[in-house]
Amino acid sequence: MKLKLIGKFIFYFFGTFLHELSHYTAAFFLGKPEGFSLIPKIEGGSFIFGSVSYRVRYKVLSSFIASAPLLWWVFLILMLLYFKLIQMSGWVPHFNYSLIWQRLKSFSLSDAIFIWLFLQLLWAGRLSSKDIKNFFSGIFSVSGLVLIAITALVIYFFKYFFRQ
Repeated sequence: MKLKLIGKFIFYFFGTFLHELSHYTAAFFLGKPEGFSLIPKIEGGSFIFGSVSYRVRYKVLSSFIASAPLLWWVFLILMLLYFKLIQMSGWVPHFNYSLIWQRLKSFSLSDAIFIWLFLQLLWAGRLSSKDIKNFFSGIFSVSGLVLIAITALVIYFFKYFFRQ
């Protein structure tokens, strides 16, 4: 069991670094980062690959810090678009299966590196259960509800005053 987790840690180390770096960067801009760790540990029944500790003035900001790793999925989609592995028709993405099949027929080291990087970005953008908990605790805090109310009012006024 521990050997499997060590192998997973080694394979996903780069993705874990990107994940925690996004939390740290968001905490730098929205609060005060206090710690950054990539040392794995077992807590309860779960395996923690890394962590970032921070303080924020308004609890709603912790929602943005907790969801910061999702930006890696945006980067991943842009990368897939750049390499034409997915194409957009309107707002609907389509996989370019012919190109994917062609690449698999002539598989090379660069393709293996691309797949590894793809998996790292998938891993980096995945939110942990603690991230999800922090996101919702920030959204449903007093400052989060105030932000939601202000956002709703701004949208309402824009729709009201800029109707055509």
